[in-house]
Amino acid sequence: MTQTFGAHLVTGAAESGSRTALVFEDRSWTYAELDLAVRRTVARLDKFGVRKGDRVVMQGAARPEALITLFAVTRMGAVLVPLHPQVTGSELAVVCEDTGPVAVVGDERFPAGTGLRLAWEELHPEDDGPEAVSYDAPAGSDVAVIAFTSGTSGRPKGVALTHDNLYWSMVGGLARLPFGESDTALVSTPLAHVAVLGGLPQCAWARRGTVILAPRFDPDLFIDLVRDHQVTCAFAVPAMSALLARHPRFADADLATLRWILSGGSPAQTATREQFRTRGIGVVNSYGLTETAAGVTYSAPEEPATSTGAPVPHVELQVVDETGAPAPVGEIWVRGPSVASVYWTSAGARPVTDPDGWFHTGDRGRFDASGRLEVVGRLKDTIITGGENVDPAEVENALADFPGVLEVAVSGTPDPVWGELVTAFLVTGSGAPALDDIRSHLDGRLARHKWPRRLCVVPALPRGATGKLQRTRLTTLLDN
Repeated sequence: MTQTFGAHLVTGAAESGSRTALVFEDRSWTYAELDLAVRRTVARLDKFGVRKGDRVVMQGAARPEALITLFAVTRMGAVLVPLHPQVTGSELAVVCEDTGPVAVVGDERFPAGTGLRLAWEELHPEDDGPEAVSYDAPAGSDVAVIAFTSGTSGRPKGVALTHDNLYWSMVGGLARLPFGESDTALVSTPLAHVAVLGGLPQCAWARRGTVILAPRFDPDLFIDLVRDHQVTCAFAVPAMSALLARHPRFADADLATLRWILSGGSPAQTATREQFRTRGIGVVNSYGLTETAAGVTYSAPEEPATSTGAPVPHVELQVVDETGAPAPVGEIWVRGPSVASVYWTSAGARPVTDPDGWFHTGDRGRFDASGRLEVVGRLKDTIITGGENVDPAEVENALADFPGVLEVAVSGTPDPVWGELVTAFLVTGSGAPALDDIRSHLDGRLARHKWPRRLCVVPALPRGATGKLQRTRLTTLLDN
């Protein structure tokens, strides 16, 4: 398999051209038709002056034109900078400052930016247009995508992912995920998500499967698409999975073909996982970051809920203390060919890894007795209460099945005596539980110093554009 990004689509068009590659609403594309659309878009980009190495910023809208643009830009050796569809003008300005794009592609609501402004209709007109243009194919070491981190705090960072990075991420997924030609994968996340760039849909296409693209995530739409297209697998961040599991239709919906859901972005909640199991749907936990081009571990559905699985082939993991020495619990370090080398900034490249090639993730983890990785939280999120360390994710998981709790987040809030108080923020179906009931629920599950001392019932948890919890904003809810 050629290592340039999107080469698996070219091979698919040559070997399985008549198979259905992509479905969006009432339209479908075979592998041959999808490859033709990519070739025609390469010609149009060339006509507009895009050249190898140029950056093209694109709104990450969930639409086929965006996927086609992704493959066209990278095929001709240019660099795609995909953004979430809800990006603001100020956020776009930061991205343009760092990447210096020659073109910005999006719909009419997308803020104008530096460089040529192209609407979807200009890049993908109704007429067929030319099919071929000469260009220099990229090398594996060339940057294919600059993926900006979600930026839950501070300035987002642009991760320079090469063709090699994305290829090896796909190889890792193929080694662990049970894909075949008969599989149909549902994608309902924004296309700027790294799991789209290096994860589930790429693996599906490499196996000549079919990808169903949803215009947005909505539990009703998700259920309908699974039923109508006999979807066999899907990707969902834990917040999406939780919304789906508690939807009124979930218990009786026709989900017979859905074998497994790939969960990533944060630890999967035990209660949600069990709800999927009652419907015969396995949950595959994974661990990955933008800097690792998606997953570096994948669990098997039958593994413990806390496990994210063992590392994929060609990836090394270690858990270390502050000195870099192996530790039972500590920071997760990752090394391998899917790990990016640099962050792309206006001031030049900044290294992602240390001199030995290790990426220091900032996540806390441990290995279980079978060598499977368990992620227990972020280093900076650790609560220190009365001199004891508490991992918020551990408390959240223990509270996930408390009756009436729809969502839970745990953080430390300032206290003059204890330093920080373990504080639980709950979204509930009705009413506010008593703190004593919460503690009774945790009795025998967690040590007493991990029990919440403060309780705050809120209408919703603060989340970023990709659904990731914005933990630093939790304390602002105390004043509301």
